[in-house]
Amino acid sequence: MPPVVHKQNDNTKYNRINQIYEMLKNNVHGMTITELAKELDVSTKTIQRDLYEVLSDFGAIKEGRTWKIDPKLTQDNLASNEKLILGILDEMAKGVGGIFYSKAHSLLSQVTQQLEHPIFANINGEYLEEKSIALFEQIERAIKKKVEIKFDYENYNFHVKPLKLAFFDGFWYLLALHIGKEEDVFKKYHLKTIKNVQALEVNFEIPQIVEDRLRYANSVWFNLDEQFVVRLFVDKNIRKYFERKPLRGQTIIGEDRDGSIEIEIKLTHEMEIMPLILYYIPYIKVLEPQWLADDVKERVQEYLKEIL
Repeated sequence: MPPVVHKQNDNTKYNRINQIYEMLKNNVHGMTITELAKELDVSTKTIQRDLYEVLSDFGAIKEGRTWKIDPKLTQDNLASNEKLILGILDEMAKGVGGIFYSKAHSLLSQVTQQLEHPIFANINGEYLEEKSIALFEQIERAIKKKVEIKFDYENYNFHVKPLKLAFFDGFWYLLALHIGKEEDVFKKYHLKTIKNVQALEVNFEIPQIVEDRLRYANSVWFNLDEQFVVRLFVDKNIRKYFERKPLRGQTIIGEDRDGSIEIEIKLTHEMEIMPLILYYIPYIKVLEPQWLADDVKERVQEYLKEIL
């Protein structure tokens, strides 16, 4: 709502009306006339007059004893796909924990006024408590400023260059370069295990190769080693899953007559792909490299020996 046009000598009145509008807009459940009067330190008759004579023309509606700004006025300004995305984000936030969700829901509600959507998203992730969010924010600031940090982690103190905060398989991690005597070493730290973070007044730059590798991280197993190419045969029965949710850097390089496909992906560690291969056996097969195909075969054979 644009500021209400007013005469010069009515400045106090219309400042109050603008305040009422903002209070109603930001309160999803609405406010009573008594609550507004108490908040602005004026009489209930004054608030009542402002609502009926002015704000009712700007979307103020009465529901029972409370007043609110018609949510349709805000929601109609959002495209349907944008409202859907906000609804998905709101539902996903539930899986991160009560404290995180309460903050996220509050922010999203300010955008949409009310979040009513037929969406269910089961994000199986660890919960972030209040202290976890504070830690998240502290490290995020260091990453943005590109300053080195020190922290305690499993009874040891680490001095690192923080790179990214990453969410892999339901857990939050700090990706960083551990500062060594001779060279920096790429490491991953479970976020909630980090304690006593200290930001240092030492800036750093991220090497381009590190930035490039981070873009193609598929799991917490990835590292900064030389990449190798993996070629997989994907049976037609599971093809749709690799098309619906492609791996980072995945390329479809061929299609068989029966609908099966071959894909290629660049990795830095075999465990980036091994769990997925074992999950989809017998509908997936390693075509290249041979050492990875042999590793899968050995793992399956060892497992069969144990259960048979």
